[in-house]
Amino acid sequence: MVKTYRVWLQYFDCTLTRRMGRRVSKDLCINNPSIEDILKACTENNLHCVAENKKYPRTWYLKTQGLITIEFEGKKNTLIKILAETMRKFKYANTS
Repeated sequence: MVKTYRVWLQYFDCTLTRRMGRRVSKDLCINNPSIEDILKACTENNLHCVAENKKYPRTWYLKTQGLITIEFEGKKNTLIKILAETMRKFKYANTS
């Protein structure tokens, strides 16, 4: 069964603490992720997604804001980990 999940940029941001909204470990996060990073990871994993310009409630004062609505069959934690690994792979592939 396909579910719709809301994924915030802050889930993947190394500059934030877990209390401020980071949901992945330090070895999977990236510095200042962008909407484009998540959209690219979604297209790489063949996921249907839609970007929205919304502010994360815990860090409403930060400039980098965004929300992605993603359709995924499985658990949200699995989705977040897949996206984090894909974004990390892109980041290191571009710096080499």
